[in-house]
Amino acid sequence: LKPSCFAGCCTQVPRSGLRQSMLMLRCSSLLLLLQAAQGFKWMAHIKAPSIRNVLKSRAGSKFGDKKLVVITGTSSGLGLATTKALLRTEKYHVIGGVRNLEKMSVVAEEEGINLDHFTPVHLDLASYASVHRFVEELEKLRGDRPIDRLACNAAVYQPTLDYPKWTEDGHEQQHQINYFSHFLLTSKVMPMMEGSDDARICMLGSVTGNDNTVGGGGVYPIADLKELDGLELGCKKPIAMMDGYNFNGAKAYKDTKLACMMTCNMLHERFHRSTGIAFSSVYPGCIAETPLFREKRPWFRKLFPVFMKYITGGFVGEEEAGQRLFQVLHDPRCRKSGVYWGWNGGPREGREDSLEKGGQITGAGGAGGGWDSIFENDQSGKVLNKDLMMKLWKYTTEVTGAEWPEAFQPKSPCPTLKVIEAATSILGVIEERARMEASRQGEGAQIIANRDLPREERRKSLEQMLLALDKTPKDQKQLEDDLLRTSGRAPAAEKEHDVVEQLKPVLKQTSIEEVVAPEVDDPLLEEEKGPPTMIPGHEHLGDTAVVFQPQNVMTMARAGQPLSEVASQADVFIRYKCRKGECKTCAVNIDGKWVSACQTKIEPQAPGQHFAVRVRPVSEAQKRKEKVAFFSPESVQDGFFNNAFGVLGFVKEGLAADDDFEVRMARERRIQQMVAEKAKHGSQKLRGVRVDAPVDQEGESNKFIVPAMFGVFGFMLAMVQSMNA
Repeated sequence: LKPSCFAGCCTQVPRSGLRQSMLMLRCSSLLLLLQAAQGFKWMAHIKAPSIRNVLKSRAGSKFGDKKLVVITGTSSGLGLATTKALLRTEKYHVIGGVRNLEKMSVVAEEEGINLDHFTPVHLDLASYASVHRFVEELEKLRGDRPIDRLACNAAVYQPTLDYPKWTEDGHEQQHQINYFSHFLLTSKVMPMMEGSDDARICMLGSVTGNDNTVGGGGVYPIADLKELDGLELGCKKPIAMMDGYNFNGAKAYKDTKLACMMTCNMLHERFHRSTGIAFSSVYPGCIAETPLFREKRPWFRKLFPVFMKYITGGFVGEEEAGQRLFQVLHDPRCRKSGVYWGWNGGPREGREDSLEKGGQITGAGGAGGGWDSIFENDQSGKVLNKDLMMKLWKYTTEVTGAEWPEAFQPKSPCPTLKVIEAATSILGVIEERARMEASRQGEGAQIIANRDLPREERRKSLEQMLLALDKTPKDQKQLEDDLLRTSGRAPAAEKEHDVVEQLKPVLKQTSIEEVVAPEVDDPLLEEEKGPPTMIPGHEHLGDTAVVFQPQNVMTMARAGQPLSEVASQADVFIRYKCRKGECKTCAVNIDGKWVSACQTKIEPQAPGQHFAVRVRPVSEAQKRKEKVAFFSPESVQDGFFNNAFGVLGFVKEGLAADDDFEVRMARERRIQQMVAEKAKHGSQKLRGVRVDAPVDQEGESNKFIVPAMFGVFGFMLAMVQSMNA
């Protein structure tokens, strides 16, 4: 270099370099201070005493140690059955969102619901304003307590209408009640779950929205959101359907269930890791007698339950379905997020008994079995379509005006990692400046940054800049050497062969075929394994403890419950054959006596005692042998006779279904009459804010005037006493 050039560099670099160094030092110091300040974030949770905080604490304390559960649609059907199951445990306080408070009052009296543990609040899902009022009331009710569960259950089904019915917000009723309002409600309740150690949000899906099943993909019309043209354009009158097509009542219901299941998956992906909330959807089975079918024709409401009992086997009663939704809200196994829960005891379960019950079958058609038959159900390609899922999320957020927290992955609270992150961010800034000097300067960089220009022109400029900076060597040999050095090529073939030869003796000695455990025939030879382990979630299934050995597990059962049912509930395998107690295949040992499990029922026990059962252990190979394949000759034969008896049972029970149908209809009419009488006198026991009722702002403010006056008076009195002293 020439001296003049060297001198020029020496005179220019220090000025710019010193300026940049000082700037980087200031930025570094600021970042380190910000990271250090994170250590004092815990102080943000310290709140000064105030009347509002005291009132919130007092409101939350009335729930004791019970968890708070919010369920929509608790006045009938699945919501009512789930509420009763939750209250039976005495571990939950249920807040029910209902449209008709008078009806809820009547139903609460009819069902004997304890209003000390149940609080109905007015919620009309056909109105966004009502959803906002419900959230405000919920905020007052919970006080300083977090919401632990949210079950989006309420729904309407209008398959017989040839035209849409509209809400006050301009949406088709099924879309807003089943989906839009629940979407908005979830966004409002999620922040209230902060602080819960086991928060769960569950949305009711349906087999009709999952087209990889016969019920969802084989029954017209099929749920299909297409490209969401209708939802993108607002989905308001006269646009009734999310797909933008003409109205179809049955498809509208199925589309909303598909949307609920997709939304649950999106909630899981965006918020599970950052919030800890478990998001899941559930199909509890076909509840054929539910008021959901209130708008179907009378002949359908009468014969559909019989058809589901005797032909498909998919029938589930309201109480059983309520037990299933209760399980998803209660069972520790259901803390898993991103799951579509279902129940299925297998397509062959109960077929032997069906011949004795006139053809009625259980455990088929996706209806499933008991508590332990819960499983993670498969979702269809439509439900798992992530591109459509993101569009559904975006458009629904715009339509409902929902506000969601920022989606991010949780960061480690470790202070050391925070300091390291701050330091590396500084290095990132320095590296970015160095890269920008090379590839983001000049006329080409300006063209790339100008997003108003055509993409093709910007792409060509970027290619020219990167080709000028390309360091690919021209020497072919150097290219080959670099490829060999970086390819991670495997060792030579002869060395690999030597290694295999050396390992042959070891592999021969550890042959899996030689390691076979002998089968134990007599369970009495087994030694005790210590205290039995209670199966998680089984604590409230009954009042009698049942212990199975040698599995050493405990479950709860009801006195008089069949032992075979309890064993299935505890996932204890017992071999059956005749199911009449004659073949002794299912023999188990109780109090030193061998009895047939198929003919034994649980006996009541004294306090502190348990019902002990010893089962003959069965090898896994024998279990697999006992489970007949679905398309085996035995399965086809059983299926033929089962379906034949099912048709006979359907015909017989269909002719005699009038009595049961009249009983259900009489109960609905009786509740309607009682509701009408209740509405005349008003309901004083239940709380709630109606959307159409004017809000008494003056009354709200007056609640704090008297306490404030007493507070001021007490303060002045204390000042006077201190002055006199």
